[in-house]
Amino acid sequence: MPLFGKKVKTEVNETASKLAEKTAEVKEDVKEEAEEVKEKVVSSSSVIKSKAEAKIAAAKAKAEDAEAKVEEKAEAIIEEVKPSYVLTVDGVWGPLTTKTTQHILGVAEDGILGPITTKAIQTKVGATADGEWGPLTTKAMQTFLGVTVDGIKGPETIKAWQTWCNNQL
Repeated sequence: MPLFGKKVKTEVNETASKLAEKTAEVKEDVKEEAEEVKEKVVSSSSVIKSKAEAKIAAAKAKAEDAEAKVEEKAEAIIEEVKPSYVLTVDGVWGPLTTKTTQHILGVAEDGILGPITTKAIQTKVGATADGEWGPLTTKAMQTFLGVTVDGIKGPETIKAWQTWCNNQL
């Protein structure tokens, strides 16, 4: 599945807004229809009143059905465009963190943190791109991310990197 970025997030948000607007329109139409029916009920006989109440109930059911369909469609759209690269920010550097990093940095996505991926990270964070991960690479990454610079690739640094990656998607 291809990665969808900020554009898709914007499109999803716009679609969700449009769906919310449509739901509001349907609700407003139902309210108007209900008010019209209520006015007729006040000036009508009990037979007309019972028919009007049935119409109101049907209109409410129609609105609820429309709202459920809109919500279902919105959820389906969101699931369809949800990137498979989104990371759980857990402070553990695993294959998905590597694969997402590789995707963002434009190198082969094999989930292995080897020299090519390391060089790409080093280039991104401003470290010497030698393909060897060491404390200087970690310090450059920490500076890039704005976290404590101690040269230790621990959970705080990894969480910050995972958050940065998610923000690039």
